[in-house]
Amino acid sequence: MVVKNRTFHMPSSRPSTIPTVIHLLRQLRPASILDVGVGFGKWGHLFREYTDILEAERDPARYEREHWQVRIDGIEGHAEYITEMHHFLYNHIYVGDARKLIPSGETYDLIFMGDMLEHLEKEPGYQLLNDALEKAKRAVIVTTPKFETAQTDLCANPLERHHSLWAVRDFLKFEGAIVRTVDRATLLAVLPKPGTPPVQVKPAARPGAATARRLLSTLERLRDNVPADAQFILVDEEQLRHQLSHKRALPFLEKDGEYWGPPPDDETAIRDLERLKAAGARYIVFVWSSFWWLDYYTGFHRYLREHYLCVADNKFVIIFDLQRNRR
Repeated sequence: MVVKNRTFHMPSSRPSTIPTVIHLLRQLRPASILDVGVGFGKWGHLFREYTDILEAERDPARYEREHWQVRIDGIEGHAEYITEMHHFLYNHIYVGDARKLIPSGETYDLIFMGDMLEHLEKEPGYQLLNDALEKAKRAVIVTTPKFETAQTDLCANPLERHHSLWAVRDFLKFEGAIVRTVDRATLLAVLPKPGTPPVQVKPAARPGAATARRLLSTLERLRDNVPADAQFILVDEEQLRHQLSHKRALPFLEKDGEYWGPPPDDETAIRDLERLKAAGARYIVFVWSSFWWLDYYTGFHRYLREHYLCVADNKFVIIFDLQRNRR
């Protein structure tokens, strides 16, 4: 890593975007990722850690490489950067020009371009973004310097030279784009595909002592009221599910086992509730941070109260037993 005027250059890149990118990764929950411009391989390491390795807390076998389930591929234009570490972390590394490889390559849930777009002129850069969106099933995420760095050839690699500077308006040309400034020096753009659930870009602040105690009490009430082997619906906006000792918590709304955002209306909530109940869900659990659902989705709340027995109602959780009808 070369440090010059407080700017980090490739084959490394700025570390300030790491919390935001990982926060987005955990919301998008991709089964396949393409890392464009892998450089030293930092992102491959982080993507692997916060997909398969994180899931090893629930499924210990996934710590072993032969049991990894997420496909993480990379593209690198400078073959000399690739090491044995890269081959271990990534499923496959394609060496060559991303502008040629992406259009003819496979599709991925997520395509990530970390500090690489600035290495292209604007016109081919736009074309690369369009090609990436064609191949991405959920989103393209881009990070790029917000200010001119005057970067020239580095590490005996002419590909390190910067050829363009991107602004917020450049990314807003893409429908649904979300653009934020990270640490005052880097632009981060999320280009979602139609149908992708909304994402929260800014990571949640670290909870204070009172919030931490409340979270602990919530987890205790869950253990007290829901058997460890029970399948149940968890309304938590994907904040607690991965911290649970329960293995069969379902997100809500749910699609193919993944969180699909809040329902658009009461009818959708009721329909999905009954679908998951028919598939084996025994309870629906609202944690305190999602109690607002019961005030906002009044028809859904009324339906629950009229049809199912409420077995816990306190300041931490509200739980309905879907196997015990009130009628």
